[in-house]
Amino acid sequence: MALAGCQESQYQESKIRVLIGATLITSPGAPPREDTILVIVGNTIRGIGSRSDMPVPQNSERVDLQGKWVVSAGETAVAEGQPASLNVLDHPPSGGDEKPVRRMVAGNWLQ
Repeated sequence: MALAGCQESQYQESKIRVLIGATLITSPGAPPREDTILVIVGNTIRGIGSRSDMPVPQNSERVDLQGKWVVSAGETAVAEGQPASLNVLDHPPSGGDEKPVRRMVAGNWLQ
């Protein structure tokens, strides 16, 4: 986990968002990862892990996504160091044209 050993002060100028509890699919065909934590600093994913193993940074915006699914909204996989462009779904992805309940592009919620 990239954020664990870092000083939070390194990120004070960027907004820290933490997505908590979703089932994450990092790329098409990858197995689902349940009950995850995604740490987003500015527009970049800085940490991905299980809720039981990953601390939530203090002074972060926390979004409860229990029961939701998170997938990439772009061409890249959901991974540390990648842009935070994500779709939040109410159901497992079906491979078709999914309508997200929320969408994040470059670390900002669009809906």
